Amino acid sequence: MVAASKMISLLARLARNEVATHSCREELDLLASSWLEEVSAEVARASDKTVDRLLAELAAVLRPLAERQPVPFRNRLLGRLLGLVVELERNHDGARRCLARLVGRQVAEQARGDERPLLVINPGQSSTRLSLVRGLRLVAQVRLHGQPDRPDNVEERARQILEQLQQWEVQAGQVAGITGRSGFLAPVPPGYYRVVPRMLEDLQSPRGRPGDEMSLPLLLRVAAACGQDSGPLVVTGHPLSCDERDEVELLSGMTEIERLPGPIHALNHLSARRLVSSWLGDTEQSCALLSAHLGSAGSLARHRQGRLAAVVDAFSGVPSTNHCGNVDTGALLQALEDNRLNLKDVHNAVYQSGGLLALAGTNDFRALLSFRQHGANELQRRKIELLLDFFARRIAAGLLALAADGHRVRAVAITGGVTQVRELADRVENNLAWRFPLAWLGGTLADEAMAAALITCLHRPGYIADYQQAVTRLQRQREAARQVTGAVLFDRPLLYRKPGAPIASTNELLDAARLAVHDGEPPQVALVGADNEEALLAARWAGEEGRFRIARFLLVGDSRRINELAYELDLAIDDEHFVVVDTDEPVATAVELLNSGQAAFLMKGSVKTEQLMHGALRGLKQGGRLARGTLVSHAVAMDLPRRQKLLMITDAAINPYPDESKKIAIIENALRVARCLNISRPQVAVISAIESVNPGIESSIEAERIAAHFAGRDDCVVEGPLSFDVATDAEIAAEKHYAGHLAGSADILLMPDIDSANVLYKTLTTQSGAVAAGVTVCGDLPLVLTSRGDSARSKLASIALAVRFLLQPRGDAGTGADEAGRQQAKPVAG
Repeated sequence: MVAASKMISLLARLARNEVATHSCREELDLLASSWLEEVSAEVARASDKTVDRLLAELAAVLRPLAERQPVPFRNRLLGRLLGLVVELERNHDGARRCLARLVGRQVAEQARGDERPLLVINPGQSSTRLSLVRGLRLVAQVRLHGQPDRPDNVEERARQILEQLQQWEVQAGQVAGITGRSGFLAPVPPGYYRVVPRMLEDLQSPRGRPGDEMSLPLLLRVAAACGQDSGPLVVTGHPLSCDERDEVELLSGMTEIERLPGPIHALNHLSARRLVSSWLGDTEQSCALLSAHLGSAGSLARHRQGRLAAVVDAFSGVPSTNHCGNVDTGALLQALEDNRLNLKDVHNAVYQSGGLLALAGTNDFRALLSFRQHGANELQRRKIELLLDFFARRIAAGLLALAADGHRVRAVAITGGVTQVRELADRVENNLAWRFPLAWLGGTLADEAMAAALITCLHRPGYIADYQQAVTRLQRQREAARQVTGAVLFDRPLLYRKPGAPIASTNELLDAARLAVHDGEPPQVALVGADNEEALLAARWAGEEGRFRIARFLLVGDSRRINELAYELDLAIDDEHFVVVDTDEPVATAVELLNSGQAAFLMKGSVKTEQLMHGALRGLKQGGRLARGTLVSHAVAMDLPRRQKLLMITDAAINPYPDESKKIAIIENALRVARCLNISRPQVAVISAIESVNPGIESSIEAERIAAHFAGRDDCVVEGPLSFDVATDAEIAAEKHYAGHLAGSADILLMPDIDSANVLYKTLTTQSGAVAAGVTVCGDLPLVLTSRGDSARSKLASIALAVRFLLQPRGDAGTGADEAGRQQAKPVAG
């Protein structure tokens, strides 16, 4: 109670502090909003002369704010400040400050006095944006539009660029370096790469931006026209196909589909990371960020430890102005099946005309907002509201999904044309509830990023990576990752089943055995005479590494022969899961292992059945493991190809010609095995030649008495006499007008004698392809007693059944049936 009182007191003090803190934050929020409004206006009208003063003022607030706890007020203010400082550095003095921040201090010092002209070529669908760089300044920029009466090809665009150089009074031979977009190449890590012919071979994918397919040929064409001596340096940086994702990001929900690296705006993502981390006072390695580029296509990225650890690419992620993004696969499949869509429609929606263009008829958010104010009717305004909400939610959801990796998020940096749609930005911020600082950095940073890459490569050639080596290195990394992602965990589906659901096949039996041991150590089985190929193969399947182990094995017998056979079967004797026990008397040794607790149960290998049974029963009785009066019997569950549930047969191995009282005890043992199969109320058919009592057929008379013995039992239904076909085939039962409960639905067949039981057992396994799971019930212990002709698959199923029997709680039945079985067995013990 003292602790509770202290806790209540502390909670009250916290509440008082929170009230005071809340009041302080409200006042601070008002002051910050007023100051932001003022400083934003100053930023908008800033000149080259006032930039440094404004940056100093903003930095004086930003730096200490970045170290505060991430609460909504702080996040909102910090995000705004990051956007303002980047805006100032980009928009003044030829973006000198921005370029200096992107290339780093050492390169900036080298480049500052270098006035050699550099070209940044950025081709689009119908135009080319050309930038001229000198030192650390973007000194000129122009968009060269194609002419309607001229062809749109590499030669024509190169001609326009060379003419523009003349207008800028730049001689082609003076150009020291050229860079531009790479287009969609082979997957490659981020970096700066010299343009090489192999890139042109890889530039065949249509997954990039319109115009990207001519970017590299255009660079080389212009470089050839500028060439003197060795010609200008021609590089490209951070291709659309950048890939350095975590291994987990390769997985999808289908084994046939790997999440391939899609187009991402790596130039924007990586330059935004460098700018924001620099302002936050972090290194790129330590700054955990999210970034988004929202243009005609949208991509998102998770930055961790200096890598693009996870990405949402431009076509399969968030919807954008021209792309549908991720869509509901179930609805898509239904539309394809109903012929409302075809593959061409889907292709167009993904790559060209989806997203806002499909939903609104425009790919311009500003046109949408203008129409809402001027001309839209009430219904149209409501749809515009829905569209704004839809896009804002999808963007926020994509960012939150990337943040769900257990690591912090210092800030979210957003670039692209959509950043200038303030209403959409506000909705995204509200949807994220200011969990993170959102830095809206303005339009694309691609030109600044490409200029910085070229400046860096010109002054630090060591930063230029070998494209082919980088591609090969990444391929090897991905192949190594696929060894993990493609590893087989289960050789067939292991399906979840509700607890207590009936086990209807040997596959389900194996699964149930695996689940029975998943929380503990698999039981240890003594394989008696382990120099048997099928038995040892079944043991390997049940206990080897790389499979879901259901048992460990003591391999009892001649060690030389066991080791030779294990080598042939590729079974690793590891002395933990498989231990060889060398002995000339495998039965006696195995019984000692059982009575000493080293083995949980026995399994027949190469020894004869009568030897194993005689030694095992004598040893169990001497060790007190088998109570006097307990009948031992065999039950086998058959998995038949045409049957929807297991069919049990008893007794095909132990009791040759049991009398009536023994048959009652055999049924009791079979009921215990049935409970291991989750058959809650087994239906037992006492088999005879006919389904009615005939004085001339003794088995029919006995069957009627046995059924009468079980009348009134709640835990089972026993009927007899029944013929085999009536017990197992509902159509035949109906044709014969059988009126009982077991009209073709029997779970257990009590056969008249070992002859009929064994013939049926072996007929089903050899002629119908049945898999058999058999167990001998020795009181509370199972014993796996398989036939020499049983397959390894049947022997594995028998191990699984024995494991289930062993691990089943003894009180499972809840009906007193086990005790009833012991009472019935007492008169016939022997």
